[in-house]
Amino acid sequence: MLAKHSWLAPVLILACPTLACAQLRFTQPAANLGELRGGPIYPHRFEFVNDSSQPLEITDLRLGCGCLQPVLDKRTYQAGEIGTLLMNLRTLGQPNGPRTWQTYVQYRLGEKQHETSLIIAATIRNEVAVEPSIVALTVETTLRQEVTIKDHRPTPMKITTLLASSPAIRVTTKSSEGGVTKVILEVSRSALTAPRQEETLSIYTDDPNYRQLQVPITLIKANRPEVSATPDKVEIIGVGSQLVRLRAAGDKTVRIQNAEADQPLVNCTWAAGPGNDATLKIRAASPHAAVLNVRVQLAQPAGEIVSVPVVLRKE
Repeated sequence: MLAKHSWLAPVLILACPTLACAQLRFTQPAANLGELRGGPIYPHRFEFVNDSSQPLEITDLRLGCGCLQPVLDKRTYQAGEIGTLLMNLRTLGQPNGPRTWQTYVQYRLGEKQHETSLIIAATIRNEVAVEPSIVALTVETTLRQEVTIKDHRPTPMKITTLLASSPAIRVTTKSSEGGVTKVILEVSRSALTAPRQEETLSIYTDDPNYRQLQVPITLIKANRPEVSATPDKVEIIGVGSQLVRLRAAGDKTVRIQNAEADQPLVNCTWAAGPGNDATLKIRAASPHAAVLNVRVQLAQPAGEIVSVPVVLRKE
């Protein structure tokens, strides 16, 4: 275990000169958790008291790192009331060696705003790695993400269960050999229930030191365009042309009002059909090497604009 850092308290006073007389008083504003195995989540409780003679409201918790997850039962505390701030420290993905994490607690007393700070210190020792340790996916249709779990010890742990917090995430094991396990996360946009979802992949093992590892997963539902182009990018070699089909979501009718390129190197013509779709013809009149864009303004759906990138090659 590490020795307590004697410099932590002076740092806090420098960060908040009014700390000594602050109305929100933390019993121990600096905590040293010693040596920690990287991977698990470690809880620490900061106890505090409202030393003032009137109600106090905690207005904000500014975290120095996304690995800190605070839990506060309530925001307002009466004069003399005691409270607890639970701080969960997520160590998965943290580098080896000594680390410090800081949190700024902002609170209101009467009409005045105040701020004080808390510090957690520890030394991280990594035996197990999960890469990536945080997953963020923007899903337009179906998206896959590979997660690699590595145990560097001579006798690696055994993964017993992989569990996602949402049914929108399908989890499968790709391979497991020599302390390395590869996992595939597959997410379908149609299964997402909100524009943004905060989920978790829980990794359970037979090792008592690593019973559960958690990988945060952010899922963002990509906004689909009202009208899509197929192909979404055109390449023309020499003198030639290519057809682009415009289709609306829900099989709505698409009709082109105008189409023109931002450079006078191609000509555009268009027609209705097939079905409710519209067809755009992009033609290069002479060989050129250029990259341009065709802007398609639609009469239906009214006001919609579709951009089609075009690459021209001489040969």
